Amino acid sequence: MYFVDLKLLEKRLSYYEDLLAEFSKVNQSDIEKQARSIERITHMMLEVMMDVGNQMIDGFIMRDPGSYEDIVEILQDEKVLTKENGKSIKKLIPWRKVLLQQYTELDTTELYFAFKRECDALMQFSTRIRAYIDQEMGPVSAFLPQKE
Repeated sequence: MYFVDLKLLEKRLSYYEDLLAEFSKVNQSDIEKQARSIERITHMMLEVMMDVGNQMIDGFIMRDPGSYEDIVEILQDEKVLTKENGKSIKKLIPWRKVLLQQYTELDTTELYFAFKRECDALMQFSTRIRAYIDQEMGPVSAFLPQKE
């Protein structure tokens, strides 16, 4: 059995929500001016979703993922995410490689609108994670207890 730090998970979700709030403040007319900020925000959103997904998979002893897409599929299979949420998030995963390796050819406008189109799923991510934890955690938990 793995042990996952629930405080760390919550810290990541809070950071994710801050990123999402910053992203929602970007106006279409400011994309070019805020390009680097958009790149950082979207990259970190992807990283947090994958890190949180891995924590959930480890903590609830779900099957091992073989890829980033697999992390999302496992969360769908285990009913952490809806099929619609998973489909939306999987559309964004290819951007991770672009942000990490092809940043000199990156079209920030395209990146912005890709994330904007999937905003509903992005906004539901934290809520779905927390709801699953609340629903599944019983007297015996794979999560470390919170320290006061």
